[in-house]
Amino acid sequence: MQPKKWKIISRKKILENQHLNLVEDLVELPDGTRVPYLRESPATRHSVTIIALNTKNQILLQKEYSYPPNEIMWQLPGGTVDNGEDVLYAANRELSEESGVIARKIRMLGYYYTNNRRSDQKQYVLLGTDLLMHKNSRDPEEFIDNAWVTITELKEKICKGEIHNINLLAAINMWLIETKNL
Repeated sequence: MQPKKWKIISRKKILENQHLNLVEDLVELPDGTRVPYLRESPATRHSVTIIALNTKNQILLQKEYSYPPNEIMWQLPGGTVDNGEDVLYAANRELSEESGVIARKIRMLGYYYTNNRRSDQKQYVLLGTDLLMHKNSRDPEEFIDNAWVTITELKEKICKGEIHNINLLAAINMWLIETKNL
């Protein structure tokens, strides 16, 4: 059976705050059934994650506490793209804010949806090279440790189950496939 699009009948706000906006859509399924569907409000902002690669062919990984799972997790630098902000600029801004590094060369690898069952928010994946140290202003909610790791060390961390952050895994997978470095 071929997948078919759903039809939105109505939408009502459930929750609206600075970090999370939820709506409940009444949707009509392809067979005519109408059901309520809870989701994040349509995205007005997206996000970036940056694979920063230094001259030693090491990748910048970061460790930061993540409140919902109550764990200190490995991640890549990244964050929100402000309204009207260029994605490449946002990536370098976030890289600077979180690590004190900027990339003189930065390019888009692609994007994925962060939670396609409940959101249409995109996470853009960028590769930053030709890195420079840069004085940064830190976000007061972020306490981040930086670590430079080789591709082999990164793969070992993944295989040992030390990395379980979907955004990191998806971005690295995009990059490894592109470079045929699997």
